Amino acid sequence: MTARGRTGNRNPLLIHTLVSTGNRYDPLLAATLAPASRTLYEQARRMCSVAELSASCGLPLGLTRLLISDLLKLGQLVVHEARPSQDLALLERLRAGLVRLT
Repeated sequence: MTARGRTGNRNPLLIHTLVSTGNRYDPLLAATLAPASRTLYEQARRMCSVAELSASCGLPLGLTRLLISDLLKLGQLVVHEARPSQDLALLERLRAGLVRLT
């Protein structure tokens, strides 16, 4: 058996995984979060991919996944299933995010 660490779960956060706060955004919670977590939490008020959050927050992808995982465990973020109609728009947003990183 291998150790999974903080991010080890059966459903890994892929770069195209969509997350948001859904209807769970809590400004009081946001005020208590560390700066990186707060920025990510506030950006996730709209549904976006893990890669988009990483790019828009200026955080490394690994750290972004870790912080998202922590917020998911707190029940403050939700994972959304991508709909086929979102695929092209998501790819365009991912491309734009990657361009911003370079």
